[in-house]
Amino acid sequence: MNEVPASRPPSTPPLAPEQFRFWSLEKLRNADTDQFRHVNNAAIASFLESGRMELFAAPTIGRLMDGLNVVVGRLSIEFHTEVFYPGEVNIGSTVTHIGRSSFEVLQGVFRDGTCVASATASCVLLQAGKPYTVPDEIRRHLLGDPSSSAGT
Repeated sequence: MNEVPASRPPSTPPLAPEQFRFWSLEKLRNADTDQFRHVNNAAIASFLESGRMELFAAPTIGRLMDGLNVVVGRLSIEFHTEVFYPGEVNIGSTVTHIGRSSFEVLQGVFRDGTCVASATASCVLLQAGKPYTVPDEIRRHLLGDPSSSAGT
């Protein structure tokens, strides 16, 4: 029987640091690795989560988020190259679209200026477990509107 090779989805083009508005830094830990000192995929997903939290780090936004929660409904990660311990990675995040109660986040994990993984996350803003309309001030902050008083 002839086997047909599985088709591979097309790769996304490499991301550049200037595409991102929010940044966080993570130190690689030995616990993030497998026996070959290779940083595992679960650690990369945790780094991305940390990066998404930077979206709401500004004190003004923190006050507006009181009683609200953000959940990820879909997370798609593409791994571009291996990462090895020790060292650190920078996580860039930017909001590319905001709907009524949801928003899309584009992210890149960078090591020494090279994008080692990229991701898109579909997030939903919730209050008491139900979708909640994104307030205008949070919307402006996430999209980088200079009239926002929240800053970055």
